[in-house]
Amino acid sequence: MLIVGGSLRYPGATLIASRAALRCGAGVVTVATARSVAEAIAGDDPNVTFFPLAEAQPGIVATGAAAQLSSFATDKTRALLIGPGLAHGAGTDDFVAAVLRNARALATVIDADGLNALARTEAWAELLPAKTILTPHDGEAARLAGRVVPAGAARVSFAERHAREWHAVVTLKGAVTIVTDGKKTYVHDLPNPTLGVGGSGDALGGAIAAFVARGLAPIAAAAVGVWVHGRAGALLAGEIGESGALATDIVDALPRALREIVETR
Repeated sequence: MLIVGGSLRYPGATLIASRAALRCGAGVVTVATARSVAEAIAGDDPNVTFFPLAEAQPGIVATGAAAQLSSFATDKTRALLIGPGLAHGAGTDDFVAAVLRNARALATVIDADGLNALARTEAWAELLPAKTILTPHDGEAARLAGRVVPAGAARVSFAERHAREWHAVVTLKGAVTIVTDGKKTYVHDLPNPTLGVGGSGDALGGAIAAFVARGLAPIAAAAVGVWVHGRAGALLAGEIGESGALATDIVDALPRALREIVETR
């Protein structure tokens, strides 16, 4: 599995996402990030491998670095997650577009600054690989759609409509999270303040990408990722309360949430 992201401002985002992927059984996870970022964080988690990318400036990936990633579009890479902590600099949007063009046959999860890069790109939906999962919160979804996300039942309709329009699975994150491909829809209606901590979205992105890498269909991977992520937050809330948990705590609770699935089958 390959994660593309990170910057000097958000160096921990790829570590959170990669550790979440590993906790959900992804196997080997490689983080592709700007060279200076890789040098800064490479020793922070010995379970993660790194692929340094050329930089336009310190911490900002060069547009041409997309060509470096073509070697990962092989049978050994089962899923791509792009966006966590990527930040924005000159050429970032073109880099994201180029990575997606080169990943047409690779199941892809797009999150955070990957989504923001798309929102700044004309005809961005045409760039999406055949199996794409978009994981926006309401603000990111509004930028992608060009209009405010409505509340209540209309929010579900919004997600379904745009999943069909974008030919992708949409995971619309929030207190109530919606997963839809425009035909089949799942709603996770278990609000939990524990999941509002910074980095929680990176953990979710890593979890979803891991389930894609393990062979689940995109909508199934998104639904399972949302449930396991939510259950991990609920376990933490029961153990330490609804405040004080860190994104890394959510990550490390993921195996316990997964075990519940196995034990109740």
